[in-house]
Amino acid sequence: MYGLINSALKSMINEQFSADTWEKILAVSNVPNESFMTMRSYDDQITYDLVGAASEILAMPAEKCLELFGEYWVLESAPREYGSLLDACGANFIEFMSNLNTLHDRITTTFLDYRPPEFCCEEREGHHTIIYRSPREGLVPFVVGLLKGLAIRFNCELNILGIEKITTERGTEAEIKITISSRD
Repeated sequence: MYGLINSALKSMINEQFSADTWEKILAVSNVPNESFMTMRSYDDQITYDLVGAASEILAMPAEKCLELFGEYWVLESAPREYGSLLDACGANFIEFMSNLNTLHDRITTTFLDYRPPEFCCEEREGHHTIIYRSPREGLVPFVVGLLKGLAIRFNCELNILGIEKITTERGTEAEIKITISSRD
C-alpha cells in the first residue's frame, strides 16, 4: 500500500485519540518512521502491522479499527487528497458507488504499481449489493467503514443486511447487501 494510507491512519489516530497513542502504536508495530511518504509504495504488511498494533493499544478488534479507518478515509483523508475527483464521482451514494472504479482509474497514473480494488453496485430485489474485489485480503471491514462514511457524506440511512466474504486465489471478494435511503 502507499504511504498515503499509512499517513492517513496516523492522522486518524492523532486526531481521534492522541499523539501519545500513535507513538505507542508505532512502537508496538515496529514499523519504521520512514513508512509514511505519501507517494511511495510499501509492503502491505506494514499497514497490517499498524492495524494490528492499533487493535492492541486501543483494545479494539482489528476489524473495528479498519471500519473506523474506512469511515475516516472517506470523510477526512480522501476529500483532502482528492476533493474534486470525489465530487465528480457522484451526487448520491449509489451514483458514487457506481463510479468508484472510474475514480480509481483516474488516479492510477499517479501511483506506480497501483492495485486498486474493484466495486460493482447492483440493484436487486429490494436492496443493493456492493460487490467488492481486491487483490488484498482482510479489508472488508475497511470497505464497511467506507460505506458508512459515504452514507454520512450523502446524508443517507445505510442498513447493512449481510456480508458474504469469499477468499479467492487472487485476493478477496465480498458481496455486501445494503439498503440505502435518503434522510431528507
